[in-house]
Amino acid sequence: MRKRIEKLKDELVKRGLDAFLAVQNTRYLAGTTAAKAVIVPTEGSPLLICSRLEFDQAKRESWIRDVRAFSGWKAPLRRGERVIFCKPWQLVANCMQELDAQAVGYDHARREFIRKLRAAYTASYRELPELMLKLRKIKSREEVSLLRRSAKIATKGMRCAAESIAVGRTELEVAAEAEREMRMAGSEGTSFPTIVASGRNSWLPHASATRKRLRRWELVVVDLGAIYNGYTSDMTRTFALSPTKKQFTLIGLVRRAQKAAIGRVRNGAKTSDVDKAAREIISRAGYAKFSPHGTGHGVGIEVHEPPGLAPDSKDILCEGMVITVEPGIYVPRLGGARWEDMIFIKARGTRILTSLEEI
Repeated sequence: MRKRIEKLKDELVKRGLDAFLAVQNTRYLAGTTAAKAVIVPTEGSPLLICSRLEFDQAKRESWIRDVRAFSGWKAPLRRGERVIFCKPWQLVANCMQELDAQAVGYDHARREFIRKLRAAYTASYRELPELMLKLRKIKSREEVSLLRRSAKIATKGMRCAAESIAVGRTELEVAAEAEREMRMAGSEGTSFPTIVASGRNSWLPHASATRKRLRRWELVVVDLGAIYNGYTSDMTRTFALSPTKKQFTLIGLVRRAQKAAIGRVRNGAKTSDVDKAAREIISRAGYAKFSPHGTGHGVGIEVHEPPGLAPDSKDILCEGMVITVEPGIYVPRLGGARWEDMIFIKARGTRILTSLEEI
Protein backbone atom coordinates (compact mmCIF):
# COMPACT_ATOMS: atom_id res chain seq x y z
CA MET A 1 0.00 0.00 0.00
CA ARG A 2 2.98 2.29 0.46
CA LYS A 3 3.51 2.08 -3.31
CA ARG A 4 -0.04 3.39 -3.82
CA ILE A 5 0.78 6.35 -1.60
CA GLU A 6 3.97 7.05 -3.55
CA LYS A 7 2.10 6.90 -6.88
CA LEU A 8 -0.53 9.26 -5.48
CA LYS A 9 2.17 11.66 -4.31
CA ASP A 10 3.65 11.69 -7.82
CA GLU A 11 0.23 12.66 -9.18
CA LEU A 12 -0.10 15.41 -6.56
CA VAL A 13 3.24 16.91 -7.58
CA LYS A 14 2.18 16.89 -11.25
CA ARG A 15 -0.97 18.82 -10.36
CA GLY A 16 0.71 21.28 -7.99
CA LEU A 17 -1.16 20.00 -4.93
CA ASP A 18 0.11 19.98 -1.36
CA ALA A 19 -2.18 17.25 -0.05
CA PHE A 20 -4.99 14.89 -0.97
CA LEU A 21 -8.05 14.12 1.12
CA ALA A 22 -9.46 10.64 0.47
CA VAL A 23 -12.96 9.96 1.74
CA GLN A 24 -14.16 7.30 -0.72
CA ASN A 25 -10.83 5.49 -1.12
CA THR A 26 -9.86 5.04 2.50
CA ARG A 27 -9.65 1.24 2.45
CA TYR A 28 -7.61 1.31 -0.75
CA LEU A 29 -5.04 3.62 0.86
CA ALA A 30 -5.17 2.58 4.52
CA GLY A 31 -6.12 -1.10 4.41
CA THR A 32 -8.94 -0.79 6.93
CA THR A 33 -12.68 -0.10 6.94
CA ALA A 34 -12.24 1.96 10.11
CA ALA A 35 -10.93 5.10 8.40
CA LYS A 36 -13.29 8.01 7.82
CA ALA A 37 -10.63 9.86 5.83
CA VAL A 38 -6.99 9.60 4.81
CA ILE A 39 -4.84 12.67 4.26
CA VAL A 40 -1.81 12.22 1.99
CA PRO A 41 0.63 15.15 1.96
CA THR A 42 3.04 15.61 -0.92
CA GLU A 43 5.86 15.35 1.59
CA GLY A 44 5.71 13.33 4.77
CA SER A 45 3.63 10.44 6.04
CA PRO A 46 -0.12 9.96 5.57
CA LEU A 47 -2.64 10.56 8.34
CA LEU A 48 -5.65 8.39 9.12
CA ILE A 49 -8.79 10.02 10.50
CA CYS A 50 -11.32 7.86 12.35
CA SER A 51 -14.00 8.08 14.99
CA ARG A 52 -13.22 7.11 18.57
CA LEU A 53 -15.29 3.94 18.08
CA GLU A 54 -12.92 2.74 15.35
CA PHE A 55 -9.62 3.86 16.93
CA ASP A 56 -8.52 0.41 18.12
CA GLN A 57 -9.57 -1.22 14.85
CA ALA A 58 -7.69 1.37 12.80
CA LYS A 59 -4.53 0.95 14.89
CA ARG A 60 -4.73 -2.82 14.51
CA GLU A 61 -5.57 -3.07 10.80
CA SER A 62 -3.89 -0.13 9.09
CA TRP A 63 -0.25 0.25 8.14
CA ILE A 64 -0.59 4.02 8.69
CA ARG A 65 0.90 4.86 12.06
CA ASP A 66 -0.41 8.40 12.49
CA VAL A 67 -4.01 7.67 13.54
CA ARG A 68 -6.13 10.54 14.83
CA ALA A 69 -9.55 9.96 16.34
CA PHE A 70 -12.41 12.36 16.87
CA SER A 71 -15.45 12.35 19.13
CA GLY A 72 -18.39 14.73 18.91
CA TRP A 73 -18.85 14.73 22.67
CA LYS A 74 -16.52 14.61 25.64
CA ALA A 75 -16.13 11.38 27.54
CA PRO A 76 -13.61 9.72 29.86
CA LEU A 77 -10.68 8.21 27.97
CA ARG A 78 -8.79 4.98 28.47
CA ARG A 79 -5.04 5.08 28.99
CA GLY A 80 -3.31 5.43 25.62
CA GLU A 81 -6.35 6.80 23.77
CA ARG A 82 -5.66 9.84 21.61
CA VAL A 83 -9.00 11.48 20.91
CA ILE A 84 -9.78 15.03 19.88
CA PHE A 85 -13.22 16.22 20.92
CA CYS A 86 -14.48 17.86 17.75
CA LYS A 87 -16.37 17.24 14.53
CA PRO A 88 -14.61 15.30 11.74
CA TRP A 89 -14.34 18.34 9.47
CA GLN A 90 -12.68 20.26 12.32
CA LEU A 91 -10.07 17.54 12.76
CA VAL A 92 -9.38 17.50 9.01
CA ALA A 93 -9.04 21.30 9.05
CA ASN A 94 -6.57 21.08 11.95
CA CYS A 95 -4.50 18.53 10.05
CA MET A 96 -4.46 20.66 6.89
CA GLN A 97 -3.33 23.64 8.93
CA GLU A 98 -0.61 21.55 10.53
CA LEU A 99 0.58 20.50 7.06
CA ASP A 100 0.29 24.08 5.78
CA ALA A 101 -1.54 22.70 2.74
CA GLN A 102 -2.55 25.53 0.39
CA ALA A 103 -3.77 23.40 -2.54
CA VAL A 104 -5.84 20.34 -1.60
CA GLY A 105 -7.36 17.70 -3.84
CA TYR A 106 -10.10 15.34 -2.72
CA ASP A 107 -11.90 12.35 -4.21
CA HIS A 108 -15.46 12.96 -3.08
CA ALA A 109 -17.20 14.37 -0.06
CA ARG A 110 -20.59 15.80 0.77
CA ARG A 111 -20.95 19.46 -0.10
CA GLU A 112 -21.77 20.37 3.48
CA PHE A 113 -18.53 18.74 4.67
CA ILE A 114 -16.40 20.65 2.14
CA ARG A 115 -18.26 23.89 2.89
CA LYS A 116 -17.47 23.59 6.60
CA LEU A 117 -13.89 22.56 5.84
CA ARG A 118 -13.39 25.63 3.64
CA ALA A 119 -14.76 27.86 6.39
CA ALA A 120 -12.50 26.30 9.02
CA TYR A 121 -9.33 26.32 6.93
CA THR A 122 -8.81 28.54 3.92
CA ALA A 123 -7.20 26.76 0.98
CA SER A 124 -7.81 25.87 -2.65
CA TYR A 125 -9.92 22.69 -2.77
CA ARG A 126 -10.27 20.68 -6.02
CA GLU A 127 -12.55 17.69 -6.45
CA LEU A 128 -10.49 15.10 -8.36
CA PRO A 129 -12.21 11.67 -8.20
CA GLU A 130 -10.59 10.68 -11.50
CA LEU A 131 -7.15 10.83 -9.88
CA MET A 132 -7.85 7.84 -7.64
CA LEU A 133 -9.78 6.01 -10.33
CA LYS A 134 -6.75 6.30 -12.61
CA LEU A 135 -4.53 4.72 -9.97
CA ARG A 136 -7.04 1.95 -9.28
CA LYS A 137 -7.34 0.89 -12.95
CA ILE A 138 -4.03 -0.99 -12.87
CA LYS A 139 -3.94 -3.73 -10.24
CA SER A 140 -0.82 -4.78 -8.35
CA ARG A 141 0.19 -8.42 -8.02
CA GLU A 142 -1.32 -8.45 -4.52
CA GLU A 143 -4.60 -6.99 -5.78
CA VAL A 144 -4.84 -9.56 -8.57
CA SER A 145 -4.30 -12.31 -6.01
CA LEU A 146 -7.17 -10.95 -3.89
CA LEU A 147 -9.41 -10.62 -6.94
CA ARG A 148 -8.63 -14.21 -7.93
CA ARG A 149 -9.65 -15.38 -4.46
CA SER A 150 -12.83 -13.31 -4.59
CA ALA A 151 -13.64 -14.74 -8.04
CA LYS A 152 -13.07 -18.28 -6.78
CA ILE A 153 -15.54 -17.69 -3.95
CA ALA A 154 -18.08 -16.31 -6.42
CA THR A 155 -17.67 -19.42 -8.54
CA LYS A 156 -18.51 -21.55 -5.51
CA GLY A 157 -21.60 -19.44 -4.94
CA MET A 158 -22.65 -19.89 -8.56
CA ARG A 159 -22.20 -23.64 -8.37
CA CYS A 160 -24.41 -23.67 -5.28
CA ALA A 161 -27.03 -21.56 -7.06
CA ALA A 162 -27.03 -24.01 -9.97
CA GLU A 163 -27.65 -26.89 -7.60
CA SER A 164 -30.43 -24.98 -5.83
CA ILE A 165 -32.44 -24.09 -8.92
CA ALA A 166 -35.58 -26.21 -9.13
CA VAL A 167 -39.22 -25.79 -10.00
CA GLY A 168 -41.12 -24.45 -7.01
CA ARG A 169 -38.22 -22.77 -5.24
CA THR A 170 -38.29 -19.00 -4.86
CA GLU A 171 -35.69 -16.61 -6.25
CA LEU A 172 -34.92 -15.50 -2.69
CA GLU A 173 -34.26 -19.07 -1.60
CA VAL A 174 -31.75 -19.61 -4.40
CA ALA A 175 -30.04 -16.29 -3.61
CA ALA A 176 -29.84 -17.18 0.09
CA GLU A 177 -28.23 -20.56 -0.65
CA ALA A 178 -25.60 -18.94 -2.89
CA GLU A 179 -24.85 -16.20 -0.38
CA ARG A 180 -24.47 -18.68 2.45
CA GLU A 181 -22.04 -20.71 0.38
CA MET A 182 -19.94 -17.63 -0.34
CA ARG A 183 -19.93 -16.64 3.33
CA MET A 184 -18.80 -20.13 4.31
CA ALA A 185 -16.01 -19.85 1.73
CA GLY A 186 -14.69 -16.64 3.29
CA SER A 187 -16.65 -13.79 1.70
CA GLU A 188 -17.13 -10.61 3.75
CA GLY A 189 -20.51 -10.14 2.10
CA THR A 190 -21.86 -9.61 -1.38
CA SER A 191 -20.45 -7.04 -3.78
CA PHE A 192 -24.04 -6.17 -4.76
CA PRO A 193 -27.50 -7.59 -3.98
CA THR A 194 -27.55 -11.08 -5.50
CA ILE A 195 -29.74 -11.27 -8.59
CA VAL A 196 -31.85 -14.35 -9.20
CA ALA A 197 -34.31 -13.37 -11.93
CA SER A 198 -36.66 -15.92 -13.45
CA GLY A 199 -39.34 -15.76 -16.12
CA ARG A 200 -40.73 -12.24 -16.50
CA ASN A 201 -38.02 -10.95 -14.14
CA SER A 202 -35.21 -12.29 -16.32
CA TRP A 203 -35.72 -9.61 -18.97
CA LEU A 204 -35.05 -6.90 -16.36
CA PRO A 205 -31.24 -6.39 -16.42
CA HIS A 206 -31.13 -5.17 -12.80
CA ALA A 207 -33.87 -7.28 -11.30
CA SER A 208 -33.88 -8.16 -7.60
CA ALA A 209 -34.49 -11.59 -6.11
CA THR A 210 -38.14 -11.87 -5.11
CA ARG A 211 -40.59 -14.37 -3.64
CA LYS A 212 -41.52 -15.46 -7.15
CA ARG A 213 -41.34 -19.23 -7.58
CA LEU A 214 -39.37 -20.81 -10.41
CA ARG A 215 -41.42 -22.53 -13.11
CA ARG A 216 -40.88 -24.70 -16.14
CA TRP A 217 -40.10 -23.04 -19.48
CA GLU A 218 -38.39 -20.12 -17.77
CA LEU A 219 -34.90 -18.67 -18.04
CA VAL A 220 -33.16 -17.89 -14.74
CA VAL A 221 -30.41 -15.24 -14.65
CA VAL A 222 -28.09 -15.46 -11.63
CA ASP A 223 -25.68 -12.55 -11.08
CA LEU A 224 -23.58 -12.57 -7.93
CA GLY A 225 -20.32 -11.45 -6.41
CA ALA A 226 -18.22 -11.94 -3.29
CA ILE A 227 -15.89 -9.67 -1.31
CA TYR A 228 -12.51 -10.89 -0.12
CA ASN A 229 -10.25 -8.54 1.86
CA GLY A 230 -12.10 -5.62 0.31
CA TYR A 231 -11.91 -6.87 -3.28
CA THR A 232 -15.07 -7.71 -5.18
CA SER A 233 -16.05 -10.18 -7.86
CA ASP A 234 -18.81 -10.35 -10.46
CA MET A 235 -20.14 -13.36 -12.30
CA THR A 236 -23.33 -14.18 -14.20
CA ARG A 237 -24.83 -17.35 -15.62
CA THR A 238 -28.18 -18.08 -17.22
CA PHE A 239 -30.02 -21.32 -16.48
CA ALA A 240 -33.12 -22.83 -18.04
CA LEU A 241 -35.94 -24.95 -16.65
CA SER A 242 -37.10 -27.10 -19.57
CA PRO A 243 -36.20 -24.38 -22.10
CA THR A 244 -37.97 -23.81 -25.35
CA LYS A 245 -35.89 -23.90 -28.53
CA LYS A 246 -35.84 -20.08 -28.70
CA GLN A 247 -34.68 -19.81 -25.08
CA PHE A 248 -31.92 -22.36 -25.65
CA THR A 249 -30.83 -20.38 -28.73
CA LEU A 250 -30.77 -17.16 -26.70
CA ILE A 251 -28.37 -18.62 -24.14
CA GLY A 252 -26.12 -19.91 -26.93
CA LEU A 253 -26.12 -16.49 -28.53
CA VAL A 254 -24.87 -14.61 -25.46
CA ARG A 255 -22.19 -17.25 -24.97
CA ARG A 256 -20.98 -16.81 -28.55
CA ALA A 257 -21.04 -13.05 -28.12
CA GLN A 258 -18.98 -13.33 -24.95
CA LYS A 259 -16.46 -15.63 -26.61
CA ALA A 260 -16.05 -13.18 -29.49
CA ALA A 261 -15.53 -10.29 -27.06
CA ILE A 262 -13.00 -12.17 -24.92
CA GLY A 263 -11.12 -12.92 -28.13
CA ARG A 264 -10.55 -9.16 -28.53
CA VAL A 265 -9.35 -8.60 -24.96
CA ARG A 266 -5.62 -7.92 -24.84
CA ASN A 267 -3.06 -5.38 -23.71
CA GLY A 268 -3.46 -2.29 -25.93
CA ALA A 269 -6.94 -3.11 -27.27
CA LYS A 270 -9.70 -0.50 -27.41
CA THR A 271 -12.55 -1.26 -25.03
CA SER A 272 -14.98 -0.13 -27.73
CA ASP A 273 -13.62 -2.87 -30.00
CA VAL A 274 -14.30 -5.50 -27.35
CA ASP A 275 -17.86 -4.22 -27.05
CA LYS A 276 -18.21 -4.17 -30.83
CA ALA A 277 -17.20 -7.83 -31.12
CA ALA A 278 -20.06 -8.91 -28.86
CA ARG A 279 -22.54 -6.46 -30.36
CA GLU A 280 -21.89 -7.66 -33.92
CA ILE A 281 -22.79 -11.24 -32.98
CA ILE A 282 -25.97 -10.08 -31.29
CA SER A 283 -26.92 -7.71 -34.13
CA ARG A 284 -26.47 -10.33 -36.85
CA ALA A 285 -28.93 -12.54 -34.98
CA GLY A 286 -31.49 -9.72 -34.97
CA TYR A 287 -31.38 -8.89 -31.25
CA ALA A 288 -29.57 -5.52 -31.28
CA LYS A 289 -32.51 -3.64 -29.79
CA PHE A 290 -32.67 -6.11 -26.91
CA SER A 291 -29.07 -5.54 -25.78
CA PRO A 292 -29.17 -2.21 -23.89
CA HIS A 293 -25.98 -2.19 -21.82
CA GLY A 294 -22.23 -2.20 -22.36
CA THR A 295 -20.23 -5.39 -22.57
CA GLY A 296 -18.32 -5.01 -19.32
CA HIS A 297 -16.48 -2.93 -16.76
CA GLY A 298 -13.48 -2.88 -14.47
CA VAL A 299 -13.55 -4.64 -11.10
CA GLY A 300 -11.59 -3.90 -7.93
CA ILE A 301 -12.48 -2.59 -4.50
CA GLU A 302 -15.74 -1.57 -6.16
CA VAL A 303 -17.67 -3.90 -8.42
CA HIS A 304 -18.02 -1.23 -11.12
CA GLU A 305 -14.80 0.62 -11.87
CA PRO A 306 -13.14 2.03 -14.98
CA PRO A 307 -12.56 1.05 -17.68
CA GLY A 308 -15.98 0.74 -19.25
CA LEU A 309 -16.64 -1.49 -22.24
CA ALA A 310 -19.23 0.32 -24.33
CA PRO A 311 -19.62 1.67 -27.88
CA ASP A 312 -18.61 5.19 -26.85
CA SER A 313 -15.77 4.20 -24.50
CA LYS A 314 -12.36 5.80 -25.11
CA ASP A 315 -10.46 3.51 -22.74
CA ILE A 316 -7.52 1.34 -23.76
CA LEU A 317 -6.97 -2.00 -22.06
CA CYS A 318 -3.63 -2.31 -20.26
CA GLU A 319 -1.61 -4.97 -18.53
CA GLY A 320 -2.76 -5.26 -14.92
CA MET A 321 -6.42 -4.45 -15.51
CA VAL A 322 -9.20 -6.76 -14.35
CA ILE A 323 -12.45 -6.44 -16.28
CA THR A 324 -15.71 -8.27 -16.83
CA VAL A 325 -17.12 -9.34 -20.17
CA GLU A 326 -20.90 -9.68 -19.92
CA PRO A 327 -23.08 -9.42 -23.02
CA GLY A 328 -26.79 -9.62 -22.30
CA ILE A 329 -30.03 -9.95 -24.27
CA TYR A 330 -33.45 -9.23 -22.73
CA VAL A 331 -36.53 -10.15 -24.75
CA PRO A 332 -39.97 -9.53 -23.20
CA ARG A 333 -42.10 -12.68 -22.97
CA LEU A 334 -39.19 -14.84 -24.12
CA GLY A 335 -36.67 -14.21 -21.37
CA GLY A 336 -33.34 -12.62 -20.55
CA ALA A 337 -29.87 -14.12 -20.83
CA ARG A 338 -26.49 -12.83 -19.66
CA TRP A 339 -23.09 -14.53 -19.35
CA GLU A 340 -20.30 -12.84 -17.40
CA ASP A 341 -16.73 -13.62 -16.43
CA MET A 342 -13.80 -11.71 -14.92
CA ILE A 343 -10.68 -11.37 -17.08
CA PHE A 344 -7.15 -10.44 -15.98
CA ILE A 345 -5.09 -8.76 -18.70
CA LYS A 346 -1.44 -9.80 -18.80
CA ALA A 347 1.42 -8.37 -20.87
CA ARG A 348 0.73 -11.17 -23.33
CA GLY A 349 -2.63 -12.85 -23.22
CA THR A 350 -5.34 -12.99 -20.61
CA ARG A 351 -6.46 -15.11 -17.69
CA ILE A 352 -10.08 -15.87 -16.84
CA LEU A 353 -10.56 -15.56 -13.07
CA THR A 354 -14.06 -17.03 -12.92
CA SER A 355 -14.53 -20.60 -14.04
CA LEU A 356 -15.79 -21.19 -17.59
CA GLU A 357 -16.56 -24.82 -16.93
CA GLU A 358 -20.17 -25.89 -17.21
CA ILE A 359 -22.07 -24.86 -14.13
